Amino acid sequence: MLRDLVALSAVPTAWVGRAPAAVAAGLADALIDLMWLDFVFVRLCVPGSPDGVDITRGTAWKKFPEWLDSHLDESGRLSAMTIVPDVDAAGEPCRGVVMPIGVDTEGGVVAAAAAQRTEFPTEIDILLLRLAANHAATAFQSARLVDDRRRAEEEVRKARNDLEVKVAERTAELRRIEAYLAEAQRLTHTGTAAFDVATGQFTHSSDEHSRLYGFDPERGVPSLEEFRQRIHPDDRAKFDAAHERGIREARSIDLEIRILPPQGALRYLHVISHPLLTTAGDVQEFLGTVVDVTERKHAEEEHWAQLWFLESMDRVDRAIQGASDLEQMMADVLDVALEAFACDRAWLIYPCDPDAASHEVLMERTRPEYPGAFALGVEIPNDAAIVEAFRITLASSGPVRFDPESDCMPPAQSAARFNVKSMMCLAVYPKVDRPYSFGLHQCSYARVWTPQEERLFHEIGRRLADGLDTLSMFRNLRESERNLERSRAELAASRARIVTAADETRRQIERDLHDGVQQRLVSLALVQRSAEAMVPDELPELRAQLSRVVDGLTGALDELREISRGIHPAILAHGGLGAALKTLARRSAVPVELEVNTETRPPEPVETAVYYVVSEALTNTAKHAQATEVHVVVEARDGVLEVSIRDDGCGGADPHRGSGLIGLTDRIDALGGTIEVVSPVGQGTTLLITLPIEAGQGAP
Repeated sequence: MLRDLVALSAVPTAWVGRAPAAVAAGLADALIDLMWLDFVFVRLCVPGSPDGVDITRGTAWKKFPEWLDSHLDESGRLSAMTIVPDVDAAGEPCRGVVMPIGVDTEGGVVAAAAAQRTEFPTEIDILLLRLAANHAATAFQSARLVDDRRRAEEEVRKARNDLEVKVAERTAELRRIEAYLAEAQRLTHTGTAAFDVATGQFTHSSDEHSRLYGFDPERGVPSLEEFRQRIHPDDRAKFDAAHERGIREARSIDLEIRILPPQGALRYLHVISHPLLTTAGDVQEFLGTVVDVTERKHAEEEHWAQLWFLESMDRVDRAIQGASDLEQMMADVLDVALEAFACDRAWLIYPCDPDAASHEVLMERTRPEYPGAFALGVEIPNDAAIVEAFRITLASSGPVRFDPESDCMPPAQSAARFNVKSMMCLAVYPKVDRPYSFGLHQCSYARVWTPQEERLFHEIGRRLADGLDTLSMFRNLRESERNLERSRAELAASRARIVTAADETRRQIERDLHDGVQQRLVSLALVQRSAEAMVPDELPELRAQLSRVVDGLTGALDELREISRGIHPAILAHGGLGAALKTLARRSAVPVELEVNTETRPPEPVETAVYYVVSEALTNTAKHAQATEVHVVVEARDGVLEVSIRDDGCGGADPHRGSGLIGLTDRIDALGGTIEVVSPVGQGTTLLITLPIEAGQGAP
């Protein structure tokens, strides 16, 4: 027993630093070896912890797990030590004991069994088991504590390592983000800054923020005054007012300012700054963003310049197109130029000739307070300065500036006389005339003309030259048209006189034939009839000869009457147009279908014209058309007499050939009417005539 006690007392020292599972295994091995046992079960656990360690040595108690489960209460505890007389060791006697460790089995369970030992367990066995179990429980708890601490330290170390890695990763990520942000700000020309209200200085200025103001980011954060000195002088007051109002009223700042860097061009910056307030509501800090909007401003300026150019050119085009004469066109264009350029005087000089002794201001538009030479109405002598200005203007392919930034100044005498501080002029070259000089005066200040203004001025000069050409040609064309109207009127009057004279001649011939030749033939026929009656019967040959003479005279008289009716039909005067056309229809060699719809008789010239048109058409149809029928319609409506003559002949008639139709055209034209010939090959011929009925009123 003493030996076993000494051995068991030395075991805890061997367990120092061992893992919890090793403590339980060491206890089981020690009990097997020291107490000559055939079965040992060790369960060690820490109170309050669900984790424990189970170790089994030997196979003498095969049904121990079932026995243990059946003897543990619902909470997994063993109420007291239990001695088992027979552990069912395959027919061999084997006694066992199960002993709880700690109060209510909170430290675990130790079970042991020995074969061939009928006295097992003795008091010494129980003492040794309890002593060993308590040592093991204590060592197990210590090992668990050490193990938990080691695990905790390992977890802390791992957490610290993980944290350091994460901090390094986040630091690297933050640096990448800062680099990306710096690059993004550089690419977008956007900067950020922080301003401390208490100190009145900037506490932060991003690299791009400093660069936008023309500072080197490597030299630290500039002061407020240094930033302020980079602002355009005309914008500093606006910046100061917005800054003070933002601090005073705790409101955001939003404005655009111009920056003048030591090197580089003027910049436009859009400043947006928001206040951060203390708990008392006072402004503690301003966080701001600055965006370079120079390109946008230039684009806007270019847009407005282009819009101004297009609108001005549209007004110039409308002024030129809407003008009816040269004076109006020049005046309207100069009005547009005066307003578009917001200048004091716009003018047009003729001629722009250095060799001429003088020039004249053809047209001028001015502000009321700056009257010019046009109001004088006199020619202005060309002095040496004016001649030189003309030479410079003619030698240039575009506008010439006479302002403080150019190599030219306005002619001294004219400038003094008309208060000219700045001038721009352009030579205008119409194709039909000598050069003009188109110009602008600024009298209120020494203006410097911009490239956009030069471009618009040049285009207006080109349109002005085109307008001068167009209106000059239009004026010449109108003069030619007036001459052609006069010629046409004279031709129409001549035609009317010819038609009238022809009608009078026809009437005179008809009267002469009726009163002269016809009467003589009638008288001669009567004399021959009397002579025939006086011839004796014994002279039959003489009687027959006289009879033939009388028949010849009668035939000649009939032919003469027919000719007389063709020259001027008497039936037209007595029976009217309808009766005359019916007579023509009866005499026509081609059948005629006639329709005459007139409520009252048209004037005599109209009736005569229609009669001769129908007569000539029927004659041509009979000679050339190979027609079987002619349809003639005469209808009066709405003050117009319409005549339609259609045949079903071969067509293909040429309206420009044949003296008869040409003569009829003159007659129709003389009365203000129209005549149209439609004659497709194989589809007959149609004549359409319109005559104003009132055209014949009062006609000679």
